[in-house]
Amino acid sequence: MVARKLELKRRYDETAGFYDRRYGGIQRTKYQMVTKNLPSGRKRILDLGCGTGMFLEELSSRAEFVVGVDASPEMLKVAKGRAREVALVRADADALPFVDGSFDAVVSVTLLQNMPDPAATVGAVARVLRSGGVAVLTVLKRKCSQGELEKWVKQAGMELVGSGEIEGSEDIFCVARL
Repeated sequence: MVARKLELKRRYDETAGFYDRRYGGIQRTKYQMVTKNLPSGRKRILDLGCGTGMFLEELSSRAEFVVGVDASPEMLKVAKGRAREVALVRADADALPFVDGSFDAVVSVTLLQNMPDPAATVGAVARVLRSGGVAVLTVLKRKCSQGELEKWVKQAGMELVGSGEIEGSEDIFCVARL
């Protein structure tokens, strides 16, 4: 498990400089879907797997406090240059350094399929959500099914609000409430 995470970190460190050029368009499509499904009035939002921070500015316009978490220091360097009003934390998505119930919302775009145990990662999301909090998660549909994503959400003790394919992208999504 550790080897897989180290390899993933290395790959993202190597691609940080050109990630936005390569994936920016498709990521924006996913961000639009997340934004549509993110209830207003959220004070504290966590972007889990924030990468280069492309989504952080939009999130910071919707909340009083936004935290971006990523395991790649190179990705976080890029994010720091674009999201100055946001707290950035280098951390493992399975071992989040926040107390239980810290966030009103957690978004995670195209992260779960990279994790050795996605169900454990969704459990970490549920742990840091406050009661009534909302999680919006996406995952590459070629790597896992909508049914798997829904199962992970339910195993984490969250209520499934909605799920489906993201039109114009390679992801499926799930909206859940704790």
